[in-house]
Amino acid sequence: MAEKDELYFEGGAIIACTRLTAEYFGVTPATLSNWMRAGCPRYKHGYWDIRAVTDWRGKQEGEKLAAAAASDPSKLTPAQQKVHYEAQLKEAQLEAARLRNRFNSGMYLERATVVDELAKYFIVLKHSLLGLGHELSLMVSPYVDADRGRQIDRTIDERVKDMLEQMAVEGVYDAKTSTTEAI
Repeated sequence: MAEKDELYFEGGAIIACTRLTAEYFGVTPATLSNWMRAGCPRYKHGYWDIRAVTDWRGKQEGEKLAAAAASDPSKLTPAQQKVHYEAQLKEAQLEAARLRNRFNSGMYLERATVVDELAKYFIVLKHSLLGLGHELSLMVSPYVDADRGRQIDRTIDERVKDMLEQMAVEGVYDAKTSTTEAI
């Protein structure tokens, strides 16, 4: 083989000079040089393995199509759109199966069960907190007159009801600044 051959075969590969390779792909020799810097395989200086360059270009085009599909699937051919949407469907089905498995393994609870249990808990909490005010007023009643004991009971009840109402509506309790005004 003479080094000056523009096109030759070697081990089943078609080897072409830069000029012919550029013509084959419809680009300039400068573009081939840019492709080489981007990772395109070159057979040797001034010569290119046509199959290797074609495979590399196919991979590059595939990556571009994948990027285009991620941003706008309508730019794909109908066959590519079908594959794209089938892949999305499979991902959604996989996530649904994972969620089902987590639910079945007890990682999640049914909403109705949680609501019922929390309602029971908060009823007990409410009665306990309201009973606390009454108990405290009974404890201090020997040390204060009866009217003052009832006032303490009422003040504690009001604060507890206010707290529970704020938590029920807003989810947060903002304590009043004058908590001892009536005591």
